Amino acid sequence: MGEQASGDVEVSMGLYDDAELQAYVDELGQRVAAASERPQLPWRFKVLDSPVVNAFALPGGYVYLTRGILAYINSEAALMGVIGHEIGHVTARHHVEQMSKQQLAGLGLNVGTIFFPEARPFGDVLGGGLGILFLKFSRDAERESDRLGVRYSMAQGYDPTDMAHFFSVLGRLSGSERPDRNAPSWASTHPDPADREATILALVADQAGRRTELESRRGEYLREVEGLVVGENPREGFMRGRRFLHPDLEFQLTYPEGWNVQNTKTAVYAASPDGGASLQLTGTRVGAGTTPATHAREFFRRNDIDYGTGERLRVGPFAAYRAPFRARSPTGELYGVACFIMDDDFVYELVGLARPNAIRRYTPVFHEVIESFDRLRDRSALEIEPRTIHLYQVPRAVAFRDALRQAGMEEEHFDELSLLNNMTLDAELAPGETIKVVRRGAP
Repeated sequence: MGEQASGDVEVSMGLYDDAELQAYVDELGQRVAAASERPQLPWRFKVLDSPVVNAFALPGGYVYLTRGILAYINSEAALMGVIGHEIGHVTARHHVEQMSKQQLAGLGLNVGTIFFPEARPFGDVLGGGLGILFLKFSRDAERESDRLGVRYSMAQGYDPTDMAHFFSVLGRLSGSERPDRNAPSWASTHPDPADREATILALVADQAGRRTELESRRGEYLREVEGLVVGENPREGFMRGRRFLHPDLEFQLTYPEGWNVQNTKTAVYAASPDGGASLQLTGTRVGAGTTPATHAREFFRRNDIDYGTGERLRVGPFAAYRAPFRARSPTGELYGVACFIMDDDFVYELVGLARPNAIRRYTPVFHEVIESFDRLRDRSALEIEPRTIHLYQVPRAVAFRDALRQAGMEEEHFDELSLLNNMTLDAELAPGETIKVVRRGAP
């Protein structure tokens, strides 16, 4: 089950494209796993290309950390604590415990391609794109994994207090004062971060006599994450007002005012404010000789969808085919409009869905979005680069906020950088101390 779900995770979210960072995280994880209670499992430790601050494990030894969480970690010891916590979920068989409670409720592990957006919540795939990730561990299970994480960290010579202090960052990220869509999606199911910090510090105090030399390895960790992408990667698509722009694929389209648009590795999802309609944009490579009309017929056949008389049209510079359709869903019939837009050997599939009593109202809206699809020519969008972590070494003793000014950071980003470094703005830095700053790459 873990192997199957891992494939869905990696397709849905994508692996972060940094072989050295992937190898670094896997090496640390393998070291802890080899000394755990279940060293025989085929352990895998991977970094996902997601800005969401999260880490999770699947049954069988598949452990994932997002680049989002790596950005906020500040030492190898804290990273080892997070990895140890996720290993703890596997070694304590928390997945099995939860599945035994939920199996009869029809928990599905094989997601495959979800055609109907209503079958999944919009937003982070960790929130519902995969059935196995619906599992919510009890707070007792989370506390047990925290205890195991402390034990594993100390056994490897790392200071678990770094992990404890990391919870203060998670607490600030998940607080009501930061309604950030990249904040931890699991906050409501876990013990309070402040309680976890206090509990871990108490555990460390109890075991202090067992290990006299515990390491943090902050500098080593910071060098590993230098260049890490922070936040959304605009190269993979971003919103500018109502327009969705995709620099790498060089297309754009415009959504209606107020629609909720969520971009993932495999699709762009959009939903009307009243929840009455949704749009899904996906794309696929096709063989020679494929036309928009032939691809449409295959699409409808493959998904067992009834469709009406279609029309060939031009959408921007592209040949396209558009048709109305009727589809069955677990909650009844749905009506919609699908358009297939050909760009050389690539077909974009734009599918709008609405309830029977709303399709007349939303059909013109679907047509408007479809007809807004165009080639992206805006140089400022085509040349945009992601924000990445850079290291700045302070030349002399200085307050953190003054170090940020010296590094050329703007004050509007000070709070974010305070979180990224797990420091207060008034913190005093020693000469030669290294901090993380964030810069956008040159086009």
